[in-house]
Amino acid sequence: MAIFTKQFKNADEYEEWLAFASGRINVLAIENSPTLFGASTKPSGGPVKVRYQTHDRSLAPARSLAQRSIEIVLVAAAFFALFLYLIYKA
Repeated sequence: MAIFTKQFKNADEYEEWLAFASGRINVLAIENSPTLFGASTKPSGGPVKVRYQTHDRSLAPARSLAQRSIEIVLVAAAFFALFLYLIYKA
């Protein structure tokens, strides 16, 4: 299972996403979690951060363009190194 981290603006956004993703994720940790019903503490107003595991690729956060570019450059460098090695060996 892959482990991801997702940040939400507020508890409402987190609860909507959790209802959408329920049954497909395993929550590992919640930072600044929303207050439980009936609790005597005030609800948190800040962002909610969740670490979760999932097999479902649709729930994985989108990769940034910089991250994709780095992956492409690394793969291209590996193929170029293999090409040079095969030419040198022949």
